[in-house]
Amino acid sequence: MNICSHVKEALRIQTAPAYWPKMILCSLATTLPLLVGLWRHELALASIGALVGFVLLLNDHFGSLGHRLWIITLTFFILISGLSLGVLLQGHSPFFVPVVLFLISYWAGLMGGEGAELERAVIFAVFQFLAGLKSPVLAAAFPLVIAYSLLGYVSIVSCAVLIVLIRGHNPNPYLRVRTSLKFIITTEKARHLYALSYALAVIACWMLIEHFQMDHGYWAIGTILLIMRPDATLSVYRSVQRFIGTLIGVLIADLLIYFIHEPIPIVVAIAVISISIPWSLARSYWLGSALASIVVLLILDLPSLNHGDFHTPLLRLQATAVGCGITILMVAFWKWRSLIGSRS
Repeated sequence: MNICSHVKEALRIQTAPAYWPKMILCSLATTLPLLVGLWRHELALASIGALVGFVLLLNDHFGSLGHRLWIITLTFFILISGLSLGVLLQGHSPFFVPVVLFLISYWAGLMGGEGAELERAVIFAVFQFLAGLKSPVLAAAFPLVIAYSLLGYVSIVSCAVLIVLIRGHNPNPYLRVRTSLKFIITTEKARHLYALSYALAVIACWMLIEHFQMDHGYWAIGTILLIMRPDATLSVYRSVQRFIGTLIGVLIADLLIYFIHEPIPIVVAIAVISISIPWSLARSYWLGSALASIVVLLILDLPSLNHGDFHTPLLRLQATAVGCGITILMVAFWKWRSLIGSRS
């Protein structure tokens, strides 16, 4: 395939049915904590609960109801553990952070980039760990942060059960947690090489963002964790899709932030846009990334709408570019190693 064919393939939008229960659940789980935050005038803390609800939905593969409740609960505790560990390590020796990042990334890498629910829970926990590490505000109001996170969890659990009771549910196939754990206990060389590359890419990114003191630099690490796969071509596709989607999302979020300075219209926009995210992710990763970026940026900028702050969207674009760049460099290294190996 030539470059044009690869670009067309990366940007291709597939046909996918609109699965309304998941779409509605995404909107409810994301918006309900924000409505409570509006009522209590605690939008900065409510945004944490909204992001937790959003992440829990993204990790719900819609298996049987019992499995879904188990996975949502397990994911919630893994997320809270990551956040708590980050808060706990604030102000401690910087040696601990790369060690923790390496171990967690290696663990996720051993699961092979299958996108299983346990793997995604571990990846999302890295976000929480770094957010807790880099946010003194979270440490100062930690009980309320946990309370709003719990609200995000309760929102998705209660809404999920309610939708199943009203509409019924046809379970999707899913990978059991026990199966994911078996991937970790392996002597397969390819899995360990991928896990090592995955973890080293994360550490290289950490060293870069620490050296340049990049604000919200952990988004770059999150980008690597989400787009890097054992398949080199897929990793490059994901890099292109992620950057283009984030660029589009940043531009649209900037326009909304520029013209709207009241929280209620932004919460309405979040509710409307988040409905389409599960459907858009099924159609194309770049389209889903664009809508997800809009929602995340609007949630994070809710407390500072009066200032028309474009700082956060630009930081997300910068971090995404760094994460995509490091992923592509790692893929190039893989190709170089395999080429040298084949010649020898």
